[in-house]
Amino acid sequence: MLVTIAVGLVTSGCNGKATPADCTEMLDKYIDMVIAGDPELAQLPPNEARAAREMKKAVRKADPSYRRVEQQCESEISRSEYRCAMKAPTPETWQACID
Repeated sequence: MLVTIAVGLVTSGCNGKATPADCTEMLDKYIDMVIAGDPELAQLPPNEARAAREMKKAVRKADPSYRRVEQQCESEISRSEYRCAMKAPTPETWQACID
């Protein structure tokens, strides 16, 4: 999934670049939205669903592609793309912000 994000990242000079903290926040938002849409989690009790979400998030962040995407974000994403992504209500609209 994060590889798909990397493909969509483009260079833009508008409003400066996103900071490393911005990129972490932006990627966390994307991962949270993707995980929230997992139908398996909806069937779990709240405590188990929360634990499963955290586990899934940790697995995705531990994947080597996550660090590559994070580095690419830091070098290519503009502040305006960051602001757009942070307002996005769905993973699809998030990706549209950086395509």
